[in-house]
Amino acid sequence: MSHISLTVSEGNPVTPDVLRSTLTSLSSEPLQLRDEDIADYTAIMAGAHEVFQKIIDMEDYVPQVDLQRFSRLDVHRPDASENKTNAWAWKASIKGDTSGGLLAGRSVCLKDNIAVKDVPCLLGTEVISEWTPNTDATVVTRVLEAGGHITGKAVCENLSYFGASISAPTGPIHNVHAKGYSAGGSSTGCAVLVAAGECDLAVGGDQGGSIRLPAAHNGVVGMKPTHGLCPYTGIVLLESTIDTTGPITRNVLDNALLLRVMAGADGIDDRQQAGCPLPAQVPDYADIAAQGVKGLRIAIVEESLSGPLHDERYAGMVVEGAIKLEKLGANVERISIPDVLLAPDLWMVIARLSAVQNMTGRACGRRSLYMNDYTRKWLPLTQDKLDKMWPSAVATLTNGVYGWEHMDATLMGKTMNLSRRVRDSVNAALSKYDLLITPTMVRLPARIDSAHAGMTPLEKMGYAAGVGLNTCPYSLTGHPAISIPVGMLSPVDDPSARLPVGMQIVGKFYDEGTIYRAAYAWEQANDWTRVVGA
Repeated sequence: MSHISLTVSEGNPVTPDVLRSTLTSLSSEPLQLRDEDIADYTAIMAGAHEVFQKIIDMEDYVPQVDLQRFSRLDVHRPDASENKTNAWAWKASIKGDTSGGLLAGRSVCLKDNIAVKDVPCLLGTEVISEWTPNTDATVVTRVLEAGGHITGKAVCENLSYFGASISAPTGPIHNVHAKGYSAGGSSTGCAVLVAAGECDLAVGGDQGGSIRLPAAHNGVVGMKPTHGLCPYTGIVLLESTIDTTGPITRNVLDNALLLRVMAGADGIDDRQQAGCPLPAQVPDYADIAAQGVKGLRIAIVEESLSGPLHDERYAGMVVEGAIKLEKLGANVERISIPDVLLAPDLWMVIARLSAVQNMTGRACGRRSLYMNDYTRKWLPLTQDKLDKMWPSAVATLTNGVYGWEHMDATLMGKTMNLSRRVRDSVNAALSKYDLLITPTMVRLPARIDSAHAGMTPLEKMGYAAGVGLNTCPYSLTGHPAISIPVGMLSPVDDPSARLPVGMQIVGKFYDEGTIYRAAYAWEQANDWTRVVGA
């Protein structure tokens, strides 16, 4: 910190008044420097400005993309005739290696917050426009190297800040199983396109349930891996301690296959800490999945089964689904982990206070790829941009700034410490059991109204009320968790409709293989579409 520069160019904007005004932002009370020190600190700040500007003027350094090897063809915004589900944000054809590979012959769609060079990115919003990323995300490169055929980008909810399928400006996306009901979010399009058979596999993103929730809504399989197992490099961040990318597929083995391709350290993403394997060390999850559940100790988490917004029918079907694993050789019990009830509040603080730093261009402390081309589009915030934000993004922005400026300075630090308390409680349970089970959601998907333009912010936010109560605890702690469909129920307002019920299976850090064992065993022994409740 002793390095300073006193070289100042003509036109340097730093003056004693700039120094004094800068001090006012440091505290709620007036701060002053001694008059005799003003000139020195002004000179130091002016030199710092020169260094800052020097870095800004340099060419950025991003991973290079081999466009000859993986050419981008037929990039276009699909019209209604080829976008019947309204779930495609962009169509394209990017073919992977033709020499074979784990994904040879498989079509893959990507959540539209994942960078693909020369393919525009909507991020489910009108706040920014005409952003075309300048690099490929690591997971994109890995899919292509494994022979996958990327066929387009899937619509995500507005800036990935919502859990129902109405916030993207491209229009609502309906549940595959019942029109008029939510398809979940924020990886909405990924789950819908997979469930509808419009692509084989999808790569989604999950901060509080955004893979698992749309998977549960639409009756497909969605895995949120251990935090950091899959590199988040080249994916628009929300908050680094909860950002996760993972696979969405129609069945468990496909999910295990795609995770094997995606997983492993890339040398850029600093989320990938102790325990994260190198790509060559990633287990064969599909092979592990076939080992069955005999002898596994499984616990149903009591706190996930009841609460103000919970549907007893949904919870009951998941309990019945978990008990079916006993017939396959597992031992299933019920346990209590009271600390998971703290998780939603802790998650909310992190997702406001830390996310707002990213939203205002203040992300720091990371040894990762910074997506500066995106930041230049996003900032500065203007009235026009604020007017186009979905209420959940406005809430994140305003709540986050309020928290930093008006609450005790220990708020963020205490939240992170208490998050570790929740993690330790979950780890304590997993020291006695191999897996934990909860309902993925607390209730069935909500009915959606396409005419929401005139609704108040609270009315709009109500569509996603409570959706992440069972999923966000394991985003907070970083444990791997999968959602698989285990049955169908009719919504109370339409007995003729049937909507999927998701069961969440949570495992130990980097033990995705054991999760797949339970998920695959259940899938092989049961046809979830025939498990129908009242």
